[in-house]
Amino acid sequence: MTPSRIAERRRQSAWTGWRLTLIVLGFLVFVAVVFVVYIRSADAEYRGEERAAVAKAKQEAGLIKIGNVSKHVWDDSVWVVEGKDASDTDWFVWLRQDGSIKEKSGDGYSEEGIRDRFNSDHPGKKIVRLLPGWFSGQPAWEIRYIDDPDSKRQAIVFYSFKDGNALRTYNLVS
Repeated sequence: MTPSRIAERRRQSAWTGWRLTLIVLGFLVFVAVVFVVYIRSADAEYRGEERAAVAKAKQEAGLIKIGNVSKHVWDDSVWVVEGKDASDTDWFVWLRQDGSIKEKSGDGYSEEGIRDRFNSDHPGKKIVRLLPGWFSGQPAWEIRYIDDPDSKRQAIVFYSFKDGNALRTYNLVS
């Protein structure tokens, strides 16, 4: 082989290597974009419901500043919106299919208060999740906790929002 043919083959193999690298990088970018679009579309319905709940809480309950927004699903799906009105009063608003319930934060148990109540009822138990919700036709706090650390068995206890009384405990199968 002549030196010019060897140089030409080297140029061709270098170009093929760059082409292959560009194709692989293009494919990886394509996969990343498809993944992001999929995640955003999967989350879009939830975020749309959340925006609608915030708008409804502002309209029906007169909230100006929005704090936490959470969806609670048990017997019914309920959106719970925490926020402040124009007079800077803290409120909880439970948005249900058949209407909304508005309660002053100070008229019920706070998150810290219900956490203290739980810790006195269940000393040494680790809370997994604590959120406001709806149970047995009334505003409630749901606490999911580890009931048995050895088997990692969990339980859910519902407390009344108004008076902090335990409403019901469910032991979950591990």
